[in-house]
Amino acid sequence: MILRRIIAHLRKQEWTAIGIDFLIVVLGVFLGIQVSNWNEAAASRRAESAYLSQLRGDLQRIEGEVRDQIEFEQFQGRLAGKVFYLIENDRTAERSRRIGVALSALTQRRTLRTESPTFVDLQSSGNLEIISDAALRAEIISYFFYTRRLEAVIDKNNIYFVDEAFVPFMRNSGLPARAWDDQLMGMALLERGRTTGAFRDEVYAGPLFQPQSLMLANAPSAPSWAPVVTQLTWRAHVAAVNESTAQRLLDATSRLEARIARQLDRRRL
Repeated sequence: MILRRIIAHLRKQEWTAIGIDFLIVVLGVFLGIQVSNWNEAAASRRAESAYLSQLRGDLQRIEGEVRDQIEFEQFQGRLAGKVFYLIENDRTAERSRRIGVALSALTQRRTLRTESPTFVDLQSSGNLEIISDAALRAEIISYFFYTRRLEAVIDKNNIYFVDEAFVPFMRNSGLPARAWDDQLMGMALLERGRTTGAFRDEVYAGPLFQPQSLMLANAPSAPSWAPVVTQLTWRAHVAAVNESTAQRLLDATSRLEARIARQLDRRRL
């Protein structure tokens, strides 16, 4: 339509009309490009907000996982102290059983793994640039590298101090495995460390788990307790270090989650 009008104006040499038609064409193309850009920018903002919302949800789940780690490490650290108290002060007939149950529970350790499917998606798809705030984008990337480092710290502590030190000490000392008993210990085991079921009850009720270690009946002054106490100090130490490491991760997670929440709030205004 416009092209036919321009040709007609050219034949008649109507230069003003030609100029107007040309401006209409240019303006139409410009507006079309702008509308396309606006639509693309709006779609990008919506996608960015969706990713940020998903990241925030991932971080909230990570906070829960890290809190569980903190609770576990605090429990193990306090349990190590309780064993020392039992060795020194318990004069009841259940002393050796309590010590055996607690030592057995201290062989447990917890692996911390924090996962963010949203960050994995952004990273693997090359869409990290969709986060328009460069400072926030850098903070998100740094956070997930930081989590890997802290997880590695806890992994190494667990391997070196628990798997390769405390557990072999228990086995080599002839200290048998024992099932946790809330009533006997006067404290509840964390639900995450509890095993349940008919088969579990059958196994622990069998004769294999009835004999008591003679060493556990020794008096507090017996030399046999010295290496046990040494191992308890290291077990409590690694629990304290792991707890502190997890606290650092919790703080970093909370800060990033709050930062993303503020960014999302500004977008809603």
